[in-house]
This record gives sequence, C-alpha cells and structure tokens, in this order.
Amino acid sequence: MNNNNLVIKAQRRDKTGKNNSYRLRGNGWIPAILYGHNVPPIPLSINAMDFNALLQPAGRSTGEHILHKISIEDQPDMQEKNIMIKEIQRDPITNKILHVDFYAVRMDEKIIVPVRLNIIGKAPGVQKGGILQQILREIKIKCFPADIPTVFEVDVSTLEIGQSLHVSDLAISPRYEIHEDAAAPVVSVIAPTVVKEEAPVAEEAPEAAAPAAEKKPAEKKEAE
Repeated sequence: MNNNNLVIKAQRRDKTGKNNSYRLRGNGWIPAILYGHNVPPIPLSINAMDFNALLQPAGRSTGEHILHKISIEDQPDMQEKNIMIKEIQRDPITNKILHVDFYAVRMDEKIIVPVRLNIIGKAPGVQKGGILQQILREIKIKCFPADIPTVFEVDVSTLEIGQSLHVSDLAISPRYEIHEDAAAPVVSVIAPTVVKEEAPVAEEAPEAAAPAAEKKPAEKKEAE
C-alpha cells in the first residue's frame, strides 16, 4: 500500500537554530529540512497537528520510508515534490515530534528501504506448546519509490516446533531486490523450556560423636 496521494504542506523558514526551533514548537509548528536528489538543503516548518494527522493512515507510528509529496508555500518549483520521510526525531519522554528530515527522490531511480514484517497465521507448533520467536522485524529491499510496500506478511501456519522460516522462504515479488542474508532466520517455533524440580535431599543425621577413649588408670610405680 502506497501513500503517494498524501501531500505535506510546508513553509520555508529563514531562521534556524535551537532558539528558533523552540519558538516554532511552542506555536504549534515542527522544524524540518528537505534534501536529496538535486535538492540542496532547505529549512522548513510544518504544522504539527496536520502532520500528526497525516501519519495516521500511513500504517506506521513513524511514517518513515513511505512515499509522500510535499508542497512548499510560495515556491512554484517545489509543488507536490516526491519525498520520503527520512527521519523523525521525538522527545524520549513525551514522544512529541521535535524535527523531521525529508528526502527528495526520483521516481525512476531505485532506492533501498527497510520494510516491516508482519506475522500472520497460527503455527501448529505453538498450539502444541511451542513458543513463537520473531528474529527479524524488518528487511531491507531495493525498488522504485512508487513500489515501496507498507509491510510484508510472513505466514507461519506451517511451522512446527523446531522449525524456522528464513529470508529465502519469504513470499516476496521478484520486483523487490532483497538486501539481506538469504539464510538469516526470520521466525522460529522453539520448544518450551522445562525446569525440572530437584527432589529434596534428606538431611543426614549428624554423626554421633565418637566416645572418648577410656583412660587407663595410671599404673602405680612399684617401690624400689
């Protein structure tokens, strides 16, 4: 699923720096920057409420590596420019967006992007007591920007205990070049760990103290 119909509206900002970024956030704006193919770095500001609302249909909380369009106010040559969200910086405590990096792309040029893996199906091994363990959460692929998928589905409905699916087992269209080790495990069903309780060891009775050696009465010396 692509989101190339989503347009991000932005304004060019002349002032940069921490103080200006702080003021922007206080007024409901997010500092951002656009760079990429044939595009020099352009400092921008975007409306925080609009941007957060735009991320919701993207299928990801970050919205990164999904195709969008951007229109910069008062710049005729920057209307509905094809871009991707390269990085979103968030406050580690509040999760509030602090800064956004946009990357301009060419539609006729392949790029490498990570794509999330979503587990589907019920593994028979899990129904028999096994534990499903996902090793890879995403894989890197190379494709044209218009073909970037939101997610790849991984069907585990054939996995028994002790079995795994590897990158080479994924049902992915040939139009995507996979940039991962084909032998890398994606998901496994492992046997549950059984903790054996050791039988309590009976305490041995303390050994009876050996009876003290009887002292023989001292022999009387015979008078000389």
